[in-house]
Amino acid sequence: MIKAVGLFFLICTLLFIGFLMTSYKVGPVKKFRGVVLLEYFGILKDKRSNTELIQALQSSDEKEQLNAITAMAYREHSSENVEALLDYLKSDKVTPRMKNIAIWALGELHAQEAKEFLYSLRGNEEFEQYEVNKAIKKIEGTWSKPFWKKEKPQ
Repeated sequence: MIKAVGLFFLICTLLFIGFLMTSYKVGPVKKFRGVVLLEYFGILKDKRSNTELIQALQSSDEKEQLNAITAMAYREHSSENVEALLDYLKSDKVTPRMKNIAIWALGELHAQEAKEFLYSLRGNEEFEQYEVNKAIKKIEGTWSKPFWKKEKPQ
């Protein structure tokens, strides 16, 4: 009986680890489920300052840009980050994939100052329209915020 219970827990543990190692799509970004959970609970955070993240957007390495954008998306709203993402979107040197990720980040930040720009992207074939519309809905408040971004009562 004890061996059967031990085997059961071993199998459950292996299945859970396998689950954590599978990919999960967060907006247009694919990550391991384990990483998403650690970011979700605030255990895994990017230690760079906003200024360092903004500088990383200028990097020629797409992975560095991706890490900077996702780090910005998981932070509290900052007008300097929103401005940097808008400038990033207006750049000609950015790939369409990275532009869609930046749009997702603006939606995650609920950036009111980006709403007008996002409206101008509707119908633009360079951008994933699903991401544009979802970001607009998040900014307008018709898409629910995750609990860690909801405003705290004063």
